[in-house]
Amino acid sequence: MDFTKTIAPIFIGKTRSFWLGIFPAVLTLIDVIVRAFTEAGQEPVAAAISAVLGHIFGWTPDQIHSAMVALAPIYALIVAQQRAGLARPYTINPSKEAQVVQVIEDGRAAFNAGKQIGEAIKRAGGR
Repeated sequence: MDFTKTIAPIFIGKTRSFWLGIFPAVLTLIDVIVRAFTEAGQEPVAAAISAVLGHIFGWTPDQIHSAMVALAPIYALIVAQQRAGLARPYTINPSKEAQVVQVIEDGRAAFNAGKQIGEAIKRAGGR
C-alpha cells in the first residue's frame, strides 16, 4: 500500500511557537526599539505588564524589561524546536487552513482515482 503524506498548513495563532516564541519576541523587540530611540525608562510593553503584575508582585518596568531581554534567546530556541523536523507550514488566514485541507483531500481523491485507472489499463493491456 502506497502512503502519501501531505502536510496541511496551520493557522499561526494556534501554534505554541507563536504564543511562546514569536509573540514574546515581538513584544521584546518593540520595547528594545522604543528604548533605543527614546530616553531610558520608555518601554511600553514592560510598562503595561508592570501595570498589571506590578501590584501583585511588585515588579517595575525596568525589571520586566530586563527579564524580557534575558529570555530573548529562549524564545528563539522555542521557535527552532517547534519548526524542527517535518513542521507544518504556517498560514496567517484561518479560513485558508480549511480551504487548503479540502484541496489536499480533493487532490488525494484525484490521485487515487488516477492510480485505479492506471491499474485498470495495465490489467486490460495484459490480455
